Amino acid sequence: MLIDLLVAIGIIVLLSTITIPYLRKYQPNLKLRVASRNLTGDIRYAQQLTITEQKTHIVSLDIAGGKYEILRIDSATTTVKTVNFDSEIFLKQITGLTGNNILFNFYGAVSRSGTIILSNLNNNESTINIKPSGFVELVE
Repeated sequence: MLIDLLVAIGIIVLLSTITIPYLRKYQPNLKLRVASRNLTGDIRYAQQLTITEQKTHIVSLDIAGGKYEILRIDSATTTVKTVNFDSEIFLKQITGLTGNNILFNFYGAVSRSGTIILSNLNNNESTINIKPSGFVELVE
């Protein structure tokens, strides 16, 4: 009985020793997927706010700070939402956007199309394409 218990514990320890390094390697990739999907969803959210409220909304990306904000532009600028990226996720590159801002008009289109590339510690990338029509595409 005691030998069976020790063998079972030994097998559990062996399997844990093998699987933990793989899980740690996969974790940054999972965080990248979550961050890119959240950013894509928040860009679409800002677009919908602009359409429904008929007030200009901007998604402002801060590469140095590792964050983005959804701002409502009215008589005063109001922060709707602020999101800080995990320390393992980086805004690698932003192209085409004026001042790293995504600005929507009342029909849901953007003032300038562009691309956002997120990266993680494993150098994996996730790309978000923003078309002139306002279509937001996530490429993982």
